[in-house]
Amino acid sequence: MLRTSTPEILGAVVVNMEGFVIASLLPSEVDEELIGGMAASLLGVGERISADLMGSTMEQVYARSPKGYIVLNAISPEAALVLLVTREAKLGLIFLEIKRVAAELARVI
Repeated sequence: MLRTSTPEILGAVVVNMEGFVIASLLPSEVDEELIGGMAASLLGVGERISADLMGSTMEQVYARSPKGYIVLNAISPEAALVLLVTREAKLGLIFLEIKRVAAELARVI
C-alpha cells in the first residue's frame, strides 16, 4: 500500500534495532539483509546523537544522495521503517506518509 500510494517510494523495510528484517518490499536488485545491517548502524548513531546532544530519543534520520533519499523513521523503541525514495520526491509528502504508516505499524508491532 505504501509504494502504490506514493510512487516515489522505491522500497520499504521494517527492521528491528539489531538490523533484522521484519518485513520488506524492495526491488529485486536490493539486498534486504544489507539494508538491515546498515539501518541498524545508522539507527545506533542516530540514537546516540539524539541522546547525547539533544537529550531525547531519535525520531528520524535521513541521507541524501544524487539518486535519492534513504529515510529511517522510528516506529517503536524496538523497530524502524526504512524507505528508499527517489530524488524527485517531495519530502514533505513523504514525511506525512511516513507518519501515517508508522502509526499503523506501531499498533501491530
